[in-house]
Amino acid sequence: MRPSSYSVDHKPVKLTATSERSYTWRRIFDLVLHHKPALIKAHMIAFFATLAIVPLPLLLPFLVDEVLLDKPGMIVGFLNQWVASDWHTPVYYIVVITVITIILRLVGLVLGVWQMQQFTVIAKEVAYQIRRDLLARVQGVSMAQYETMGSGSVSATMVNDVNTIDSFLGTTVGKIIIAVFSLVGISIVLFWLHWQLALFILLLNPLVIYFTMRLGRNVQRLKKEENTALDVFQQSLTETLDALQQIRAANQDSERGQA
Repeated sequence: MRPSSYSVDHKPVKLTATSERSYTWRRIFDLVLHHKPALIKAHMIAFFATLAIVPLPLLLPFLVDEVLLDKPGMIVGFLNQWVASDWHTPVYYIVVITVITIILRLVGLVLGVWQMQQFTVIAKEVAYQIRRDLLARVQGVSMAQYETMGSGSVSATMVNDVNTIDSFLGTTVGKIIIAVFSLVGISIVLFWLHWQLALFILLLNPLVIYFTMRLGRNVQRLKKEENTALDVFQQSLTETLDALQQIRAANQDSERGQA
């Protein structure tokens, strides 16, 4: 095998936990608040992304009413201000609205990706801090406790459980914020168009939220069972590999003794 062009100095590193407090949602929330500038930036990006996305469903219906049904209104009047009267044709209106729709969609997509990137950075920083504290605590665990817990259980906690928190902070929270802003924007538009219909839809929202929460509890239970199953699998796999290494070492010792 070709030797590596560089060498790594494996020196033991002593980690110190930043706090002796156990990890709760309150402590995780405090860790997130340590990145307040990035958090504010992510919320502002989500707000502008919502502003770019919410008007999209309204443009084409307004275009149909004002151009195809020949009922000039706000959009036609606004577009007529920018060109001469010779350009006031259906083709001009359709092309301009199509271009605006594409631009708004691209702006919303770019801002959405940017916002997710901000939350991903925050989530990675929080996950790094959690893993650092866990490693610091593992250094102080006695061998008896380590044998009782098992190396698979420890690795599952540091990998799977922390990855679940990482995914929640980096993906789920970002989507929830976008969804909340979108809900507020759509509600305002609905009240502007038809307040009776908007009120009827909002009154049905508690029922939708109830079923969503019921489904969320099932998802939470299934996720916990998944992490437990991965814990057991990693524990069994680690013990099997350790046993194979011990058997191999015993066989080598036996062969040397016979020689």
